[in-house]
Amino acid sequence: MRNTLLIALFAFCAPMHAQVIFQSGFEDWTGTVPDDWFGARTNIAQAGVSQVSDDVHGGAFAVRLTREGAGHQRFTTQPLTVVNGQAYTVTFWVRGQGEVRVGLYDGRPTGSGYAPYTPYVNVTGNTWNEVTLTVSAAMDATDAEFILSLQNTVGPEHLVVDDVTIAEGSVEPTESVTIQEIQETTDPDGNSPFLGMVVSTGGIVTANLANGFYIQNGNGPWSGIFVFSTQNVPARGDSVTFSAAVEEFFSSTQLTQVNDFTVVSSGNPQVVTDVSTAQVNTEEMESVLVKVSGATCTNADAGFGQFVLDDGSGTCLVDDVIYAYSASLGTAYNVTGPAQFAFGEFRILPRDADDVEVATSIGEHMFAGVQLYPNPANAQLNLEIGSIVGRTELALTDATGRLVLGDVLVQERSTIDVSNLADGLYLLTLRQGESMWSTRVMVQR
Repeated sequence: MRNTLLIALFAFCAPMHAQVIFQSGFEDWTGTVPDDWFGARTNIAQAGVSQVSDDVHGGAFAVRLTREGAGHQRFTTQPLTVVNGQAYTVTFWVRGQGEVRVGLYDGRPTGSGYAPYTPYVNVTGNTWNEVTLTVSAAMDATDAEFILSLQNTVGPEHLVVDDVTIAEGSVEPTESVTIQEIQETTDPDGNSPFLGMVVSTGGIVTANLANGFYIQNGNGPWSGIFVFSTQNVPARGDSVTFSAAVEEFFSSTQLTQVNDFTVVSSGNPQVVTDVSTAQVNTEEMESVLVKVSGATCTNADAGFGQFVLDDGSGTCLVDDVIYAYSASLGTAYNVTGPAQFAFGEFRILPRDADDVEVATSIGEHMFAGVQLYPNPANAQLNLEIGSIVGRTELALTDATGRLVLGDVLVQERSTIDVSNLADGLYLLTLRQGESMWSTRVMVQR
């Protein structure tokens, strides 16, 4: 008896005359390997692949695939040609006991070149069942390989597969969801509950990268996400809608394989979430447009164009992926940008000069009467702090963030000797408690 089990990751709407790009009944073998299979992405051992001649679905032969235990192994086609954005339905007949799913390698820049896998189909029983699953290409490729991924097979039959057909199809989103629904998770690895699914969503564009853009729906935890797309280049403030696949790229939740992209409106406000430097390093703030305030630079050169900030809650990185800024050691900053997770670390990505500012606002009122002259200076600076009462610390740093002068002011008027300093731009900072004031000083002879 042959049962039909139609299982699809995405809703499948294929025309009756969809173009078939691959068919295999496992009728032709070379040695112990079926022709048209065992592509370069195969990692199942040849001992796990065997020819079956009893109780086949069609023709004379089928293939038995054995993978006992967890941890999937791949059984792939020989290279095939796929087209960017095209959905492909993979239909096959299977019996036995184990778990099987479908994947695709097309060399895409995310996921090590692999598309998100479909969910596993749990096969039980020795009657033939038809399975239909759908994956989409994200690259034009002539060396693509379709994958049967399997695990937890049980003898004596394990998984017996026959009559595989791969045809062009189409993908429709499973449902419309918000960014928060995509991002919010209790998975300890941070994986989205919609991982591997195609969804319809949208939001306000908050930042652009060379390979995609960030969008946000509202603000606060779980409200942002990165969209991998080189075909669509919206502007900041655009409200956009589209369908896309949910994928984890090195533990960062992203949307890929963008279709039906629409700019609904432009010039919308980009809402910022105020956070501490410690909060930047949390899963819930991944891809959210955040701002830290009054955070002191504790490392002006953390490598790869990064610097470190700390507002007292813990450190966070600031990276030059979009905009490069040379921070000064000991200076406090307000920094805005999406919180990116990459290379195992969170970091803020300022988007332009407006996103990095010296944190003068904290002490503007207290230091309103401060006077500093002459500027430019050639030998000395005169500093008058007015009616400020209490311990006031002075720091003068050079363009690299190196402290060249530090002092504690005890008088209303002080003279600062700069005669031994090289010509150039310096940053003078006054700090009293949590209040701070900074200004730039030019030494010039």
